[in-house]
Amino acid sequence: MLPLSPAISWQCLRGIELCKNIKGSKLESIINKSTGLKVDPYFSFSKIVWALKNIEALSDTENICVGTIDSWLLTNLVEGNPHLTEITNASRTGLYNTEKEEWDDEILGLLNIPRSILPKVVQSNYNFGFLSKDILGKKIPINSILGDQQASLFGHKQDQLMEIKCTYGTGGFLLIDTGQERYDFNQNFLSTIASKIDKKTTHALEGSILSAGSLIEWLKNINIFENNDQIEESLNQSEFTETLIIPALNGLGAPFWNAKIRASIENINSSTSKHDILRAGFESVAFSTKSIIETIENTIDYKIRSIKIDGGLSQSKFFNQFLSDLLSIEVKVAQNSEMTSLGVAKLSLLKDSKVSKDYDDYNNFLPQKGSYKKINKKYNNWKNLINTKINKG
Repeated sequence: MLPLSPAISWQCLRGIELCKNIKGSKLESIINKSTGLKVDPYFSFSKIVWALKNIEALSDTENICVGTIDSWLLTNLVEGNPHLTEITNASRTGLYNTEKEEWDDEILGLLNIPRSILPKVVQSNYNFGFLSKDILGKKIPINSILGDQQASLFGHKQDQLMEIKCTYGTGGFLLIDTGQERYDFNQNFLSTIASKIDKKTTHALEGSILSAGSLIEWLKNINIFENNDQIEESLNQSEFTETLIIPALNGLGAPFWNAKIRASIENINSSTSKHDILRAGFESVAFSTKSIIETIENTIDYKIRSIKIDGGLSQSKFFNQFLSDLLSIEVKVAQNSEMTSLGVAKLSLLKDSKVSKDYDDYNNFLPQKGSYKKINKKYNNWKNLINTKINKG
């Protein structure tokens, strides 16, 4: 199958005008209730509408297919070129009713998206087919797919409810497993599907930090540091200052959800060093995590006692300890920083009954005495600064 246009990434904001027009309308409430998601350019629906209107090659909707990355990979790698998508990926489009578990015809109709261009939705451990023999020399079955963050959650999962994890990659994604309970839409975080295995659906709540690793990469690009090997040394040379960073390179995600606000470095003076600015970047990601956790705890009346983390930023001991001190809870850092890959591999092996135990290789960070008060004062200053900027428009 041939591509008709370049792929559109999740960070792309080209759907922002459509989202502005939907805000406050009947369609916004329909999307919220049906999908559990916000009306935000982060999600696929606005990108699909933009593409159908602006890319000439997509004008013939009777002969095109549209899908997320799993659909594209399946149709190009699997024998027979199936047009399929796995349910957790479908649940992130803003077009999928996560209560009825089907494409929402009312939303599709209001957005003028033909249902015929969308893939068939299947469960997470579906028999997707066989990898074409000409790729690796033999037919290999594909029996598991999960969305990026759902895969990480499954990698961490140890069969109890309210498992909570945060993966720090380009963005930061915090998910809490709510089992078979589907929470209604909330203004501050997302209700999503965590997996569907052997016809049993598991739900989750999610808070998204839109800039985490990408923020640190940006600081590297403006010469705050030269290479990643220098990060920990630089952080250890930093001072605890009033310097703040608003990590809004692509707007702010949960719980603020503001696409207009832009990144900034605040409260610098003549004594501010590059080390202090780098530290403020890492602190801002931790602050973003706390703001999500606070909102989830208040909404579902549940006290989070520990959090599991993985991803690139979790390789920093400074960050892990700061996060533990800020949250005043245990932070369990996966020794395998690629829990997303581990999660989908675990699901694949479970289908063949080849996994005997859960992943339990963590480095644990406990809160240090005496640091909570000053760190949380700075956190409150950071949060108040963001709210002030948002209120000013």
